[in-house]
Amino acid sequence: MFAVVALAGLTACATDNDANFAERQELANTSPLLAVPKATGRSLTGNFERFCIKGSADANDRAARLRAAGFVPDGGWRDGLRQFVANDLRPAVRISRDGRLCAVRARAQTGQNAEIHKSMAAWFPQARLLKDSGTEQIWQVGPNEGIATARNSLGHHFNEIMLARIQL
Repeated sequence: MFAVVALAGLTACATDNDANFAERQELANTSPLLAVPKATGRSLTGNFERFCIKGSADANDRAARLRAAGFVPDGGWRDGLRQFVANDLRPAVRISRDGRLCAVRARAQTGQNAEIHKSMAAWFPQARLLKDSGTEQIWQVGPNEGIATARNSLGHHFNEIMLARIQL
């Protein structure tokens, strides 16, 4: 009983959170290491394609597709962003309320960089690499659109990568 009360208290703190009780319970049982897992390169790019490239950019539509695929919201909207997680080694997915940002996030693992470059060539053959600093790569893929990777060095086994689609 205490766990349920504590969980309700924690989730009540999140702003603008429409997660139902089942989703909140599933989130509470999700390990932080699985919420942001060491996803394979194919899982990273496959989920990016599924949720960030294909389908509508509308936040409600993306949220519905994520929920239908077994993701749960990791709290409510914070600063116009919301993250969805799964407990099965798929990368976390972050979306913006205005539909202009969609990203996948995972802990770094071998093969991700090669898979991203292979996928970029297939998705956007006209893409132009604007920046490659090692920690960030930015491609222009349209007049007001870019794809970016960002790497966070958080320490051994906790280094992260984010692959994002940004529309200006």
